[in-house]
Amino acid sequence: MVLWFVWVVFVPTSVMGTAQQIHIGSGQGLTDIAKILKERDLVRSAIVFKFYVIGLGWERNLKAGDYTISAGATLNDIAVQIAGGNGVSTDIEVFIPEGSNIWEIDKRLTDVGLIKEGEFASAYGSREGYLFPDTYRFRPDSLLGEIEQKMELNGQEKTKELIGGLTAPARDRIITIASIIEKEARTKSDMYLVSGVIANRTELGMPLEIDATVAYGACLNNFQLSISNFQKSEKEIKDCDVTQIGVGKEIKIDSPYNTYTRSGLPIRPISNPGLNSIETALNPKGDYFYYLSTRDGSQIIFSKTGVEHTQNRRKYLGL
Repeated sequence: MVLWFVWVVFVPTSVMGTAQQIHIGSGQGLTDIAKILKERDLVRSAIVFKFYVIGLGWERNLKAGDYTISAGATLNDIAVQIAGGNGVSTDIEVFIPEGSNIWEIDKRLTDVGLIKEGEFASAYGSREGYLFPDTYRFRPDSLLGEIEQKMELNGQEKTKELIGGLTAPARDRIITIASIIEKEARTKSDMYLVSGVIANRTELGMPLEIDATVAYGACLNNFQLSISNFQKSEKEIKDCDVTQIGVGKEIKIDSPYNTYTRSGLPIRPISNPGLNSIETALNPKGDYFYYLSTRDGSQIIFSKTGVEHTQNRRKYLGL
């Protein structure tokens, strides 16, 4: 038995007289890989390959990619090569920054060639807030649903300690607050205070009066119109850039995202928050009710009263 095991592990199969090419796809685990190797006669036993890799503690190290297996390679050599990731990965890497909204995610997926412009935003705009910002690797032929599911499942795993125990309505509320914080503050200390302003104004029934929610609502309306026009005339679905929205005009138009005309939070998140903003949404701080950003965006100035806020607007914005 020992001699047989040594033969299986350390003696190459007959096909290994020449170099072999194999592809390990993203998401394929040890069982799948062992099956591929056995079907190609690169190893004599899929079961031995599995137990050998597990015995060495490498089962979580196996990496997707295209591999050139050298002539004369043994089961041991193949395990070492795949566990070391010594192949050429065909996966496409995409970085999704914290606070990206659905259109910003769509653009990044479009830029790397995974989708056509507008596809992801059109299909999954309703999942805004739950597409966790992170660095992802996708197969070039990934389906839209696979991309969305990977991002959402990652978010569930990464945020379970913070919000995993909340009810669905409580979780949705925190995610919505965090999505606003992402668009309003950069540093964690400012995030806590912006969270505090949102909590303080909400408690008193004051409108939040946050430009970012208004811009998002206008963008969403424009995007939905572009989808409707596409369905009627087959014109290209256009992306939406919230920074190009004239908020001064939009705040006069009532919508579920207009926090000037309506009290409380918008009906859904306006971006996809990271861990810092979620943590600060859970722990609002400060007794402020107002804030503004300096013209260069380098500072947030907080105020406790309307009079103080008016003075700060004059001092920092010249208004």
